[in-house]
This record gives sequence, C-alpha cells and structure tokens, in this order.
Amino acid sequence: MPTVILLDVSLSMSRPVPLTDNPENHTRYTIATAAINTFLDYLAIHAKLEYVALVTFSSVYEVSVPFTREYDSIKAKLPTIEEGDKTCIETALQGVNQIVLNEWGYQTPVQIILITDGSVGVGPVGRNRIISTLPLPPTYPLKLHVLPVVSPHDVTLQQAMPLYQKLVDLAGNVGNNSSGNLSRGAIYCPDQLSVPGVITAMTRLCEQQYQEFWCSLKCGQLEAKVQLFPAPQPASHDGLAASYTLSQQLQVIGFLNQQDLGTPIALSKHLVIPQVQGNIPNRDHYDPKTPTKEGTSTEGTSTEDDISDPSKVPNFCVLLHGALKVEGMAAIVLLGPEWWGTLSAWCEVSRARRSCLLLSILRPGASAAPWLGALDQLGPADDNATPTETFPVRSWRSYSGGGSGCAWARPHALLADVQKVLRHARKLPDKTQHLFKELNRLRRAAISLGFSELLTCVGAALKREIAALPSTAPPECALQLAHAAAALRDPRNALDIKHTLTPLTSNFSVSSMSH
Repeated sequence: MPTVILLDVSLSMSRPVPLTDNPENHTRYTIATAAINTFLDYLAIHAKLEYVALVTFSSVYEVSVPFTREYDSIKAKLPTIEEGDKTCIETALQGVNQIVLNEWGYQTPVQIILITDGSVGVGPVGRNRIISTLPLPPTYPLKLHVLPVVSPHDVTLQQAMPLYQKLVDLAGNVGNNSSGNLSRGAIYCPDQLSVPGVITAMTRLCEQQYQEFWCSLKCGQLEAKVQLFPAPQPASHDGLAASYTLSQQLQVIGFLNQQDLGTPIALSKHLVIPQVQGNIPNRDHYDPKTPTKEGTSTEGTSTEDDISDPSKVPNFCVLLHGALKVEGMAAIVLLGPEWWGTLSAWCEVSRARRSCLLLSILRPGASAAPWLGALDQLGPADDNATPTETFPVRSWRSYSGGGSGCAWARPHALLADVQKVLRHARKLPDKTQHLFKELNRLRRAAISLGFSELLTCVGAALKREIAALPSTAPPECALQLAHAAAALRDPRNALDIKHTLTPLTSNFSVSSMSH
C-alpha cells in the first residue's frame, strides 16, 4: 500500500515555536521534519517494503521525492526544501491524484499523510469553496490521515477541524471500495506543540495504520511462520452481511494449473515473506535456486554459518515458491470460513526481476471463481481420467471464453472493453475478425453475469457507428455493423452462451461495385 507524505511548506510553517523545556529554536516545519523521520524509521523496521513519496505544497505542489524504498533519500531532501507562499490543499490533492494514477493506476490502495499547521488560510466561505472543489472522493482506494502540527488548544485548529474531518470522510467514501477491505483514515492531533508531542502522534499513526501481520502457512505436515505485506484488512462482499477477518493460520488445500485457475478477481494482493532469524524477515525476496548447504551438519545441529546466512536455513516458503514456479501451478489457500485465496510465484517488475510468493485474496464466498464451480467442492483429479481430462475440466464455461477474460471490477474496465469494440468497428473491413472476436468475448461475459442490458447498449452503439460512417466507406462496413447489432439483440440466442457470432459473408468487391 504506497504512501504519499503531503507536506505543507507554506509561510505559516516557518513560524517559530516557543519551547520552554528546550533552548533550541524550532519552527513548525522542523517539528514536522522530526515526525517524518520518525515515520521513516518505523517503516525501516516494520514495513521496509513500503513505497513512499514526498510531495510538498503551498499554492502549487512539487514531487520532491518520487516513490521509493530508499528512505534515506527522503531524509536527505527534507533540510533542503524551500518554503512557499500560502496553503492550498485542493491543489495539492489534485496533484497527488495525478501522481498516484500515473504510477499505480485505479486499483492499488494508497495512503496519504497530510502534515500541515492547521492554517487553511481562508474563512468559512473559503472553506466551503475548498470542500466543493476538492478532488474527492478519488477514483482509487484511499486512506487519508491528517497530522496537524499545532497546539490542541489553538483557535486555528478548532476552525480547521471540520475541514480536516471532511477530507477524511470524503477520502474514505470511495465508490470502488464497496468490498469493504479498506478502513478510513483519521486525524492525529498532538497533545502539545513540541517535538515529543508530534512524534508521539506520528507513532500512534504508525502503530494503527502500519502494523505487521504475522501468521502461519501450512501444507500437510509442513509449516512456516510468514509475514503478509501489506497487512490484510477485514473484507466484506456485496450481498453478504458478515465481515471476514483473515485467520492466523493459512491452510494450503490443493493445487491447480495456472491456466485452469485463470485470473479471478482479487480484493488485494500481498507478498508472503518467510520468517528468518527470529521475528525479523531480513530478506525482501527469495530465489528457489539459492543454494542450500546439505550434508554438512548432523540432525538437530547447525553451524554458525548456517544460522547467520538465511539462504542456508531450510524454509517451506522457498520450497513452495520453487515448486509453483517450475510446475506453472497455483495453490488454493483457505483463509477462513467460506473464504479462499491463491498462492503463486510472481516476478517483480523491476530491473532486478526478483521472484517472490504472492497471495491473492479472493472475494468471500465459494463462488469467487465461477468457472471452477464451488470452491468448497473442489477435489482431486479422478484416477481413471486421461491426461487431457484432469480436474477441473475446461469447457465452454471457461472464464476466458477462448481469449483473455473480462474483469469488470471497476467501471473504467467495462468502459475500456466497450471502447475496444468501437475502435475495431471504425476500422472495418480490415478489423472484421477482431471486431467479432471482441463481441463474442463481451457477450459471454455479459451473459455469465446476467448483464443483458450491456448487449442492448453495444448494439445501439454499433447502429450509431453506421450513421457516422464516411461516404467513402465500403458498403461492407455498414452491412457488418448492422449484422453485428442485430445478432447482439437476437432473442433466439439471447441467453445461449455457447452461441458464437460470426461475420456476415459478402461478395462485395471493387469490380462488383463498379457495375
């Protein structure tokens, strides 16, 4: 869960703070710097895989440090930041939205820590204007925390608190957070305007929002202590009143070929980090090809080199990761009552190209992957089955439908699939085969989900494309579009998922058109 530190560098942050118990002259900015250093030190110990970006703002915003895991670079940047003019929170949040969407997209949960001095710089009318122009709720899952560097008895804080609370509420009211797997942010007011007081507030934020999650991963007689990063959140699902909390023991109940599993919708994804040397996982990733020391120690004993070097200590996670990667398989994991997930080998998209074990948490309920049937009824392959009939049997109910699947977890994903159909429609007759391939993919997904209204809308859109055809377009374009629109709305095959739409066979050519 990436984090953006949104730091106020307006003129008011440079005001001196009289501290009777400390002869040093502090400003609100230097106190904020101490709080940020505390936050980074906490991450270096408990969440060192967290990506953090530093964004400063006054009337404009600036990306001082892009997303990184090198926390020292942020510490080194803080003393060199120049002060700005006035505070403009709405501009800062608009900039953060652009940064997050460009870097992480619409589906990655993000946390923002807004550090300011409680001065919003406007009166009640201005605050209402700010609320009306805020880019909230965002189009991605978000938790916003506010850390005001101000005395709790300051009048400016009392005036700014309604705005801060509105920020937190709007950020947590995300339309794509209906799954309930992301809690809201909070306001962390210091007990006093001092370095210890603000650091205490920041420590409270860290302990509540960046806690570690440890559990055991078990498969048969093999078991290992692991950490899930980022820490999973309780989840709920539309239509189910119960809230689901991850168990402290994850049980591997079986294995599937990755092709048979497909790509079910995941509420969240987490790195599985094995425990090494006590409770401190000092390796971010691991490679199944890492050599281990065998035959050099007797049972129940190990050398000092084996203990100091994690690569020489046997670990079940390394064994499981290597098996899944080599065999091209995924493990089905029981997360709790009526809740499942998948484990797979995942390659990090970076220069290092390091591979790791990835846990994908599926939607609660046995129908999280409908093409497999009920997950609580999966069983081993039949001993009498031929090699081409292994379980689960792949049929016309396949998720992919002969191509890549439609995952409409967000509105923009559905819009992208419809736009792809229209792009092919505008490039007829060259893209005729591509058009009907996309239409069949869209049609199967819509029928599977009971979304028949989509087919009617796509048919109407194809009709509009006919009217928009240029005068130089071949007659075949209009014929193919009219045929596709009629086929989508044909009541005879409206619910037949096995029916395949095919292009209209025509004999139009340049010579026949000339006659």
